[in-house]
Amino acid sequence: MQGQSRKAMVALLFGLLAALLILSGRTLGAFQKALPQREKALRYPYQQLTLREQKLYAALCEGIAERKEIVKLPGVYHGDEYRRVYLLVAEQEPQFFYLDTVYETGDLMSDAEMFYRADAADADTMTAEMEYAADRILADTLGVSDDIGKLLAIHDGIAENCTYADDAFASEAYGCLVRGKAKCEGYAKAFLYVARRAGLHVMNVTGTDSRGENHVWNIAEADGQFYQIDVTWDDDQRYEGRTVHACFCQPDERFTDHNPDLTAFEPPECKAADDAYDYYILHDHYIESASDLPGRIMAWTGSPLMMEFRFADEDTMAEAKALIKETTAVGDAVRIVSGAAVYQALADETRNVLVILPS
Repeated sequence: MQGQSRKAMVALLFGLLAALLILSGRTLGAFQKALPQREKALRYPYQQLTLREQKLYAALCEGIAERKEIVKLPGVYHGDEYRRVYLLVAEQEPQFFYLDTVYETGDLMSDAEMFYRADAADADTMTAEMEYAADRILADTLGVSDDIGKLLAIHDGIAENCTYADDAFASEAYGCLVRGKAKCEGYAKAFLYVARRAGLHVMNVTGTDSRGENHVWNIAEADGQFYQIDVTWDDDQRYEGRTVHACFCQPDERFTDHNPDLTAFEPPECKAADDAYDYYILHDHYIESASDLPGRIMAWTGSPLMMEFRFADEDTMAEAKALIKETTAVGDAVRIVSGAAVYQALADETRNVLVILPS
């Protein structure tokens, strides 16, 4: 009996030691690979993970890409740890649009069951459709040498080919790019998918808007600087199908109505203090004096169906709104340029942007 007790005790100690080794990621048979360096460079959230979490991320990516029903994990992970990394994969890897919204959880996990909303054959066909749609947008980046120009082409291409609507894949890049129907998450994933396909460094950011409602948008890098981008809001229904640029490549100070969820990862700072890539400055739509607005409308060279301007500050914006309300100067200019006797003036107060829609 004493011999059996000693054997049981040895087995118990060995089991505990093995468990500790697994939890520390040092088992001999554990999955040891992280993402390749070129892929890591395009994934800011992944770079914030520990090596142990990166191995889990990579293992999930490998298993999901191969449509495995059971993915062997590179160790034993606590349920909360697994859930955080899994949800990060689901949010930051838009090519996995065929993942179901259901996922497995547990107290301790060494493998995980995957759930898919499309079988392998359908997923392959749908992936080809999504790649084709993405490449059509990327065709507008040919000959564009700077990252900002490429991001702008992708921003406009997605906005012009999608409508905010509910659909079976509205929260996925597939819904936005192929079906042309998406919610904010679908817009953001589509932007990420196309941009990454172009070799650009973009990430999805989850959080809430100023009303406390769940929202998803993007942060992109250009020339070593990060910028906030929200294609969904630039394709808002109130713009009646026109694409504006109020939320394109903005600094944090003009994105205070977007509140990121820091439990997933901590986004980089978007300073852009010199406004070097501000859309309105680059396209001569930036106004420092409200009295200049009628003249700038008269000088408009774009489509007369939509005009957009950013003002230097909130006081200048307020003066422009007063000019519209108290005089006919702006309306006269709009009529001359567009031929329309009626127009809407839609204000984005956070970014001091005014959008004029003749009708």
